[in-house]
Amino acid sequence: MIGRRLIIRGWIVLLAACPVAAAGFDYRDLTNQFAHPPSHAERKGISLDEAVSRVRRQSNGTILSAETVSVDGRRVHRIKVLTTNGRVTRMDIDADTGRAASRGR
Repeated sequence: MIGRRLIIRGWIVLLAACPVAAAGFDYRDLTNQFAHPPSHAERKGISLDEAVSRVRRQSNGTILSAETVSVDGRRVHRIKVLTTNGRVTRMDIDADTGRAASRGR
């Protein structure tokens, strides 16, 4: 009988504590964060994959490497290409605009 009362009281305490514990949890952090990636209109600029695809189409060459770097406070996709005539060139694409970026040397 005492054990049963103790178990019931324990459940009552746990149930009473649940709303208090849940009050500190912000469910907005979980909604839409992973389920809905940003649309193309919401994204700013182009991704590294998009830049690589563009350079591959334009140059008709082989992509040797690609990385995103910061140049003078802006994101630049730096892509090295082996051209069809055997030369290695580097294309810098502004990540925000998608246009060829000046080298800034």
